[in-house]
Amino acid sequence: MPWAGSPAARSDPGDSVPGTAINDLTVRLGTAKEVRPTGRTREFTLAARKATWELAPGKIVQALTYNGTVPGPTIRVTEGDTVRVVLKNDLDQETTIHFHGLHVPNSMDGVPPFTQAPIKPGETFTYEFVASHAGTFMYHPHINSVEQIDNGLYGLFIIDPQQPDEPKFDREFSMVLGAWILPADGQHQLPGGEMMPGAAVVGMNMNYNWFTINGKAFPATPEWIVKRGDVVRVRLVNISNLAHPMHLHGHDFKVVAKDGEPVRPELQQVMNTLTVNPGETYDIVFIADNPGVWVFHCHELHHTENDGVEPGGLVQVIRYEGAPAAPAQPQATPTMPARMPGMGH
Repeated sequence: MPWAGSPAARSDPGDSVPGTAINDLTVRLGTAKEVRPTGRTREFTLAARKATWELAPGKIVQALTYNGTVPGPTIRVTEGDTVRVVLKNDLDQETTIHFHGLHVPNSMDGVPPFTQAPIKPGETFTYEFVASHAGTFMYHPHINSVEQIDNGLYGLFIIDPQQPDEPKFDREFSMVLGAWILPADGQHQLPGGEMMPGAAVVGMNMNYNWFTINGKAFPATPEWIVKRGDVVRVRLVNISNLAHPMHLHGHDFKVVAKDGEPVRPELQQVMNTLTVNPGETYDIVFIADNPGVWVFHCHELHHTENDGVEPGGLVQVIRYEGAPAAPAQPQATPTMPARMPGMGH
């Protein structure tokens, strides 16, 4: 299916490679391109602290945050910039920051006890490194990781190229996919004992009962507004412990980057569902060529519920400019049949 005027149409000899799974795609590897220093130093200050956070209307939780928000502030720089991140630990436990997927000096990797000592409560630590290659990444702690990440301590990290060799995009959106364990009182809990082996596989760990896009569960997820003809880039980041098969209604898309590395044009498959595994990032592109009101959601349908009530969770609404208002939402109801504790979906 050629896309006239689309990014992939410039040099794509074929829209897909039959029999090639997305996880098997060959991306740019080998000798890294030389990045010219920009001479700029970009400094960011992050305070790890507890805060109340509203996941959905009326659903307030006690979260661990950077600067009071979930996710924390997006760090966005350009290749060649010197990045300085000052982390102040206002928590009552030790923490660090790991810059997931970035090529940083060993001492800046944030993984106790291997690359640094834990940052104790009340202490401050400064991370400094050069942003060496463009892409979509994330940052999060690497100590008490399950507790801290599940409670909201994470953020998006974007490095823009110095000399973009990619097409222009009319709109850009990001989706940081999270999962929470919330009892009826809204207080965040951790799973009892250790996670079962393979818990990252879809449907295996049913302790998670709230699911968020950029810290919000539907209907609190803000709508994306597009207009017909827009080239839309979406940065998908999975910070959770579960896999999420993300399905776009009414459109196809191509994967143009995975884990911060571009996918070769001849390997950019056309698809409408992409499984994003824990710790992965993808950049996808679609053409807004089908006006209306559409959804982009996880197709592990338990993840489109708020504690067993649908619609909720990982549902993103995409609205074209001028599209009529969507019909009034029916009253949310528990899905049927009800799942028993500990049962898979």
